[in-house]
Amino acid sequence: MIFGAMTISCHDKLLEPIPESILTTNNAFLSAKDINLGILGVYASLQTKVQKDYLIMEVPSDNEYVEYYATEPGISEMENLEVSSENNILNNFWKTSYNGIFRANSILHGLDNPQNYAPGEKEKYEGEARFLRALFYFDLVRVFGDVPLVTEPLSVSDAEQVGRTDQDEVLAIVIEDLRLARSLLPAPDQSDWGRASSGAATAILARVYVYQNKWSDALSTLDEIVDNYDYALVHYFGDLFRVETEQNSEAIFSVPFIEGTNGQGITYAFAPLGGIYEVIDNGSRVVRPTWDLHKRYEEGDTRFPVTISETQLLANASPGDEPIWYPYINKYIVPTTGTSSGLDLPVVRLADMILLYSEALYRSGDVMGALTQLNRIRERAFQHSGKNYTLDDVGTEDKFMDIVLLERRLELAFENQRWFDLVRTGRFTTELERYEAEYNPGSGQAEIQQNSVQPHMRYFPIPFEQIQLASPGVLNQNEGY
Repeated sequence: MIFGAMTISCHDKLLEPIPESILTTNNAFLSAKDINLGILGVYASLQTKVQKDYLIMEVPSDNEYVEYYATEPGISEMENLEVSSENNILNNFWKTSYNGIFRANSILHGLDNPQNYAPGEKEKYEGEARFLRALFYFDLVRVFGDVPLVTEPLSVSDAEQVGRTDQDEVLAIVIEDLRLARSLLPAPDQSDWGRASSGAATAILARVYVYQNKWSDALSTLDEIVDNYDYALVHYFGDLFRVETEQNSEAIFSVPFIEGTNGQGITYAFAPLGGIYEVIDNGSRVVRPTWDLHKRYEEGDTRFPVTISETQLLANASPGDEPIWYPYINKYIVPTTGTSSGLDLPVVRLADMILLYSEALYRSGDVMGALTQLNRIRERAFQHSGKNYTLDDVGTEDKFMDIVLLERRLELAFENQRWFDLVRTGRFTTELERYEAEYNPGSGQAEIQQNSVQPHMRYFPIPFEQIQLASPGVLNQNEGY
């Protein structure tokens, strides 16, 4: 991963539209250049996906509430955990994910065709295809549970006969792909920005082990990320979410975007209606931060103003105008013209790994080591050690888990980890039953969001359209839907 010296031209190549013939026709992969273009097509599928992940991974949680429903049909179902199999958000997520998997499978199937690879080039492309396929499948399993496992290019008629595979079998392929990717991919300092590295594969592998509660494997993998790579926490949290410093020592894998050319829509989606003075002209304020999250930040936590802005000064304001009370998600708000933002979106960064490392250390019995890792994040947040946790704070497993999940929530808010953290720890059925959504400073009261949360809701329904496209009886529905 080349932080400062990464050239704009290489960044641009990752974002260039790829001819569909290159992405879908196996016999098109005749040269190393063809394979590279095909890999860029898989990254393009990931670009499409990550811009909408928050609709599934944050909206159903206690971090966000929906302000404007019209731009995202089906979002009210996600917010209220009353999700039908005809939900458009889930169907689009499924289609985009399998589109990326199809493209990765095509690359792997055609990898032996070219005869003009440079030394190490073929291995790198295989590593990227496996990494990306694993990334898509891991999210599919966490969202739907058992999903169709396809590792070879299929015809339409063959695809119609593929039913769901037990998630453990799918995750076994994910782990195999990530292990191979780790051995094939270049080291972070040798990898172009926005493309997978051995560090990125190791980090996602650690997430898989945590999801599976394989704490011994998780610990050794997280130890590798934290101690054996040159990743380092940036000094100031806000630098993680500025275009000028988005390529930094903490970023393990991010999806790149270029304003105007191939930008992302999250900045506009999160910005308030009427825009922000000297930052962005308008926004669609799809979602806003809950008061339940808002009030968890302590005074002096430098993450708070980066993550949430309490007030809005309209784009058409005059100098000296007073801002109005209007909390909005500030994390991805950068100076932007129009609806296309150039801020890259993080998939995994070091702070996430450190907090998982703390959890793995605690579960292995190393309480002091867990506390040390936890306080690395705490000390960065407050810029001093006066707010660090003590052994008394983490005296029991329940107390430790309360704290580590809180720190993950504060550190990784709106980075698509909250829903999965609640599900993997079994806390979603209690934490999401009742929480405070919008706060009214005039009355001093918050609107209460209440959900009837059932255990089967850890997985969302299989999209009805996909069941219909499969042959009769091939694709069955999840329990409870």
